[in-house]
Amino acid sequence: MYETLVKAHGGLAMLALLLSIGWTGVALTAPSGAVSAVGGMRKAVYVGAVALTSLVGVLGLVLVAMMPEWMGQVFTWVGLAVLVGYPILGAKSRRAYAAGEKTTAIGLSVAMLALVVFVYWVMVAKPF
Repeated sequence: MYETLVKAHGGLAMLALLLSIGWTGVALTAPSGAVSAVGGMRKAVYVGAVALTSLVGVLGLVLVAMMPEWMGQVFTWVGLAVLVGYPILGAKSRRAYAAGEKTTAIGLSVAMLALVVFVYWVMVAKPF
């Protein structure tokens, strides 16, 4: 079961990374004016990115529960920071998109993407 969860954790992390790239693309192609709401495919990309990133974080917590010696490792705490920070950045980016603040939406979506790329690298390389 542990091996299955590790594979799911890694696979879903890759999907979260791809959806984060997708949300950055949505922000880059945003209209210059305010929109009433983020809808359609754009909303699906946003919800998918935030939901998958959160699911990856929860699976990470399950893996830490199965391997308690990881609790003191730095990568565990980096993962928790993403579990909290990514949805906050996402909500601010979505609100900026809906308000027509294209530059802010792009900046926040790039920050989301950078966060996921950095954490993905940390989890794979484990440089600590």
